[in-house]
Amino acid sequence: MTITGALNTAASGLRVQQTLSRVAADNVANSTTEGYAKRTAVVVSTLAGGGANVTEVRREVDVALQRMARLENARMSEQQAIYEGLRDYSIFLGELGDGNSPAETYAEFSATMSTLVNLPSSSGAQAGSILAAENLVRSVNDANQRLNSVRASVDMEIRYEISDLNERLYELVDLNQQLQSFERNSFEAVTYADRIDQIVDQISGVVDVRVSYGSSGWINISTTGGAALLEGDLVHDVTYNPGDGTFWAGDQEITPTNDSIRGIEHGSLAGFAQLRNETIPTFQLQLDEFARGLIQTFENADTSLGATDPGLFTDNGLRYDASNLQGLAGRLSINSRVEGAATGTSWLIRDGLGATVESENVSDATQVQQFINGMNSAMGADPLTGINSTVSLSDYAAEMISAQGTTTARAESNYNAARSAAEVVAASRQNIEGVSIDEEMQNLMLIEQSFAANSQMLSTVGDMLDTLLAIF
Repeated sequence: MTITGALNTAASGLRVQQTLSRVAADNVANSTTEGYAKRTAVVVSTLAGGGANVTEVRREVDVALQRMARLENARMSEQQAIYEGLRDYSIFLGELGDGNSPAETYAEFSATMSTLVNLPSSSGAQAGSILAAENLVRSVNDANQRLNSVRASVDMEIRYEISDLNERLYELVDLNQQLQSFERNSFEAVTYADRIDQIVDQISGVVDVRVSYGSSGWINISTTGGAALLEGDLVHDVTYNPGDGTFWAGDQEITPTNDSIRGIEHGSLAGFAQLRNETIPTFQLQLDEFARGLIQTFENADTSLGATDPGLFTDNGLRYDASNLQGLAGRLSINSRVEGAATGTSWLIRDGLGATVESENVSDATQVQQFINGMNSAMGADPLTGINSTVSLSDYAAEMISAQGTTTARAESNYNAARSAAEVVAASRQNIEGVSIDEEMQNLMLIEQSFAANSQMLSTVGDMLDTLLAIF
């Protein structure tokens, strides 16, 4: 090797070790930084003149594992949105046996009716039945109000998530443009790549995504169903129509619960959409059917009523209207003729709500028994409630609470399973992308030794040149 060749080799070695030390130092400094992927410098030998060069700084990323982690994150976020929405409603609604649910207030009302049929002349038994009926109405009204609150919260969460999603997409546009000013695989470029991956990870919690790169290195984002969200510097803004519950990316529909389109499949938006478009409407129908059963049962069993007279339970004071079922649970009320049980007309629950004068036979429990018979007859629930049509009014409330509790329990189970799967994949990804301090310390020791060797070569070459100059 010539002196010049030795000098070039030593100099290039020092430059390489300088880069390697910077890479190792960055790894150590960012070992706990979220979203940071470990760097590795790629060193190659130069053919002319000897020595070596760092051709690129590479991020240690497993693309397949990264894709899998994002998909599992989307599935977890979907199930989390469903579970947390149902959990809040179930906590309010209560469980069988806690005295707060419509099933419990119905059971109390049913018990007072059993007492009344045995003591029809008792004003206390009459008033007790009316007060229990009012408590039942309040329980159904409150459940309906809470369900409406959950629906409003879901709509709000959808708006927040879409706002954040669009903001992240526009942030990626800025990063796409800034990346063009850096040399590929430089320190600056990989730093921006970290930020891009962090944003895509965040987006994957909202919608499941596919990532591709254009020839210029720009990132493109689409849903797994194929709907484009970001194409280079073009963002297809995601929007939500609360009127019909549809979602759009630009002019393409991506509603998760629409099986006829290829849109969003997983992510928090998919979970909120399922709540908003499927689960909550089912719960609402169950409540409305219960209210319908109460109104119709006491209308049909009350022989004192005229064609337009309302029964014990009413739709804001009116008889049941089959064309106005939606939201009936919120309009359920007690007939004003007995409301409060302090009007002096509590006997109406014994003689019938259409009676104009109190019966002389105060021991006649015929009408009360007809009410009880109606309560124990098949209610004919809408099949869409998921509750058997042969279930009686007396059993319907318990069946409804049980069905809704089962839905919530299933959602919790699905969420726990999805979370476990996401955590396993995330841990595997971290093993690839994460920094090992022990490994980096060992690298720094090797870098120090290599630096010392190259320095020694430079010193030796210097001594040789001094000797040669002294000779001449």
